Amino acid sequence: MPSIIVTDYTWRQTAEEIIISVPIRGSPKDVNVFAIDNYVKMSYPPFILELFLWKSIIEEESQCTLSESQAVLILKKSEIDTDWPSLIENNLSKEQKREYRNQALEHARLSAEKRQNEKKTKYRELDRQAVKEQIKLESKVHNKIQEVRDSHRREAMDEFENWRKNAEKPILCNEKAVLQENRKSYKAPLKWFKSESDDSRSTESQSPKAIETVDNETEEETTPAAEKIKPFGAFLGSPPTERSPSPVMQSVILDTSYREREADTKRGKEIIDKLLSGNYRISNKKNIFDKTDVSIPAPRQSGRITVTFSERVFPTPARESYHLQEKEWLEKQAEARRKFGFASEDLRPEEQNPQWLKDKGDEFFKVGNYLAAISAYTHGIKLSDKMASLYANRAAAQYALANYQRCAEDCSKVLLYCYFFYLDLLC
Repeated sequence: MPSIIVTDYTWRQTAEEIIISVPIRGSPKDVNVFAIDNYVKMSYPPFILELFLWKSIIEEESQCTLSESQAVLILKKSEIDTDWPSLIENNLSKEQKREYRNQALEHARLSAEKRQNEKKTKYRELDRQAVKEQIKLESKVHNKIQEVRDSHRREAMDEFENWRKNAEKPILCNEKAVLQENRKSYKAPLKWFKSESDDSRSTESQSPKAIETVDNETEEETTPAAEKIKPFGAFLGSPPTERSPSPVMQSVILDTSYREREADTKRGKEIIDKLLSGNYRISNKKNIFDKTDVSIPAPRQSGRITVTFSERVFPTPARESYHLQEKEWLEKQAEARRKFGFASEDLRPEEQNPQWLKDKGDEFFKVGNYLAAISAYTHGIKLSDKMASLYANRAAAQYALANYQRCAEDCSKVLLYCYFFYLDLLC
């Protein structure tokens, strides 16, 4: 529907404003007003008003009042106290109008972006101010809680200090002490060992000493000779309560140990010399290369193990398959082949003949059962894979089903086997 341009508007001016009255017809639902710089546009379909003003206006300070019968535009002049000789510029070409219109749209876009940026800046500032106020409020609450805690802590410390001052005072600070004698006097323990300063009990200690010497002599007689001879360091490190050997005994022990060490050193040198010369033989030495009388068993006889595998229709191994699902799928396939009219499992042994299968497939092909014909030809090819007529008839059935790629493959095999047959005839 073409637009109708409104021309019956009226206008007047004051020192600061331009007032335009535009009649509204048809009670429109929406009235769109756009005013910026020297361009004003008001539209309410199918009516439109477009004005290219004499001077620029201030968009932010302009107003629009709508009523049922008219719209009043109050535009603020950018230059105050300036009389406009005319509301619009006259004699404008289409190119100039288009240029003014594009300039107005560009100015409106820039103004919208500027307002959007100002709005975002104001929003961020308000958000920042709100965060500051929240921090102040939380700090105030925290300080108040801390003051309450400090007051409770001071009260508790004051109570504890008062209790400590009262607890340090003696309970019987006003009573006088009286010195009393200890009824349980100290008694020294009995002395079971002889002290150096005690000479008065020498007679009593002689009898235990005599008994001890007799016991030592009997022990020396019963112990073997190896236990009697001890290293010299053992006597040096013995406690003072044990008996120390006499100087003669010490010299005998030293001579014996020295002779034993000399004998061990001489024996070791002889063994080392024999090892270096190669004359030393170890008794009861076992040589792995020496021949033994143990008989070596003969090698085991080789055998053959026959391994058979169960028949698998699917390429996956049995351990990775689902037997029930596979059996169900095979039964469904067999049932589908029976519906087509041919199933290789139902054939009798005398029907397992490629020529009979070819004739059966030809019967299916003549009645239009191409799937059954393909099944019969395929089973015949399994029995005789070099029978060219089977490939040719199957190619025809594939062509009837629009399986052109398989038809081409069967035709290629027909040509190949015919070529071999021709070579056999020539030879």
